[in-house]
Parts: sequence; structure tokens; C-alpha cells
Amino acid sequence: MKLDGKAIQAAMMELIDDYKLDPNQLLDISMQWIKAGFKKDYPEYKKAEILVDIKADGAVAIYKATEVVEEVEDPDTQISLKDAKKIRKDVEIWEKLLEDVTPESMELSRIATMTAAQTIKQALKNIEKEKFYEKFQGKEWELLKARVTRVHGDSVVLDVNGTTVVLPPEGQIPWKNYEPGEEIAVFLKWVKSDWWASNLEISQANADYIAAILEKCIPELANGTVNIEKIARMAWIKTKVIVSTNDEKVDPVGVMVGYKGERISEILSLLDWEKIDFIEIDQDPEVFLRDLLKPAQIQSIEFSDKKAVIKVEEDQKPVAIWKKASNIKLASQIMWMTLEIV
Repeated sequence: MKLDGKAIQAAMMELIDDYKLDPNQLLDISMQWIKAGFKKDYPEYKKAEILVDIKADGAVAIYKATEVVEEVEDPDTQISLKDAKKIRKDVEIWEKLLEDVTPESMELSRIATMTAAQTIKQALKNIEKEKFYEKFQGKEWELLKARVTRVHGDSVVLDVNGTTVVLPPEGQIPWKNYEPGEEIAVFLKWVKSDWWASNLEISQANADYIAAILEKCIPELANGTVNIEKIARMAWIKTKVIVSTNDEKVDPVGVMVGYKGERISEILSLLDWEKIDFIEIDQDPEVFLRDLLKPAQIQSIEFSDKKAVIKVEEDQKPVAIWKKASNIKLASQIMWMTLEIV
């Protein structure tokens, strides 16, 4: 393939819309792939520092940059001052000397062209990786607005501000049917960038998603008037939120529910009407457990090592256990003990 600078630039310009590249990035990619192809065809320069210049008229020039030293230790990267002066009389020690090594026939072999193409792909991949990371960096532990673009197998593909992100099965709300075009919110737990890729973890199913929604809706959580002690959740079924306050004049549960329930209505709408219970923490384990199992009417509770036996009337058992045993399971998670209904 003949190295035609203008043709290279024209081809690279086509990538602007797809990758949102700026001219400097385009020029850098162009020079990277020419350098890669050149080194493939001219292995004697494999270890050398090669610079590429694409001139305004489209001509391509290739230079070998060598460091001027008194005593050469690495001939691939260094040149003696004596030899350097034969190339340019005014050269000085420690200077980088540029030597034109542009081949007479500016053509790349098929193998060199393939190597250059691979360099382009890797460069574009690196740019995408960097842009992905930059977009989400600093937004950890926040809610992000997203739009469902398609459902592929057991994964849901989202558009988050122009970036494609996959909501994995473990991050989805069980039994929920995600529809293309649907607007949802997702919780961003972390984003990281490794040498091979940038990645993130998003979810609608974890307890952190609930915490982020509550912090969005309840100003008293942000200013510290009310604190969330613990959240236990069975996504799209039921969530229990344990709250506390250091202000004796404040009812933490009342703060979460809001005047005439306006706050709980907003919260439930954001949660697709997933049932949510707010319980104030209590140091008395029996009082606390009774509150956790409300509205079930408890007759008695007997505690032993990591276990509580809860006695209720027969008609109260479904209330204490609730749908998919969510009430008893969530209470068990919060109490860190086995709960048995008898």
C-alpha cells in the first residue's frame, strides 16, 4: 500500500463522527499506524525512536531520533557526537538528532499494512476506553438516568448520556420486564480503567440503589438529621430501612414518610411501587424485632444464641412471613439471627 498522506488524512477524517476525535487525535493515530507499518517492513529500526511527519502537501517523512552522547552504549537509540557532527555540524551533546530515513518507495507490504491496521484499532479502542472512564469518573455512588435501548438475552442494554452500558442480570430487578425506550435510573457503584478496558458496575437491585433514591428525596439524610443504619432488600418485593436520629425532637420514620405521605409517594413511584418499610432502630431487641415484623401481631418472642422463636396466632403467620417470605427474611438479615415463626 502506498503511503499517501492526503489519502490517509481523508480516511482518518471519516472517523470523526464515529469516535468524536479531534484533529490532534487523528494526526496521532495516523502517525502511529505509519510508524507501526514502517517498523514491520524495516526491522533494523525496530528498537529505534521513529518520528513521522505528514506535511501539508500530503508528503510523508520518517525520521530516526537518536540521542547525541560522548560514548555510545546503545547504537539503536544513541549516536556519538563525532558521528552526529557529520550529519549536522551544529549538533550538541545530549541533543536529539533527527535523521531522515524515509524510504524511496513509500509503500507498505501487506503484512506491514495489517500491522498498521491493528495499531489503528488499538488506538481507537484506547480512545474509547479513556472517554468511557472520563464520562463516569467522579459519579460513583450516584444515580444515573438511562434509557433502555434493547434487551439482549439476559442483559439489558442502556444508553447513559450517549454511552452504551450493559445492565447485567444481577443488577436487574427480578421479574421486571424492561422495555426498549423505557427511562430508568441506575446506581453507579464503581468505574475503573485497566490496560485492556474500562468497566463499571451499575444496578437497580442492590440496597445502595435504595439509599441513593432516599438521599435524593430526603434532605434530612444529607444534613445528618436522620441516618440510615441498615437496608435489607428483596428487589421489587420489599425493602426494610432502619433509621435513627440524634435529635429527640425528630421522628425519623415520620421524616422519611413525609407530611401526609408525600415523600413516601415519590419514593414508591421511583421504585415502581416496591413496598418499603421504615423502622426506627431500638436497642431493645424484642421491641426492635416486633417493629420489624409489623403489622403482624406478636404473642411472644424467645431469644437464644443467634435465634429467635416468634409465637403468633395462626391468622397472623402470613402477615409475619409475607410474600415470598420477604418479611421474615429481611428481618432475619437485619437482626443477624435465625427467626422461626410458630
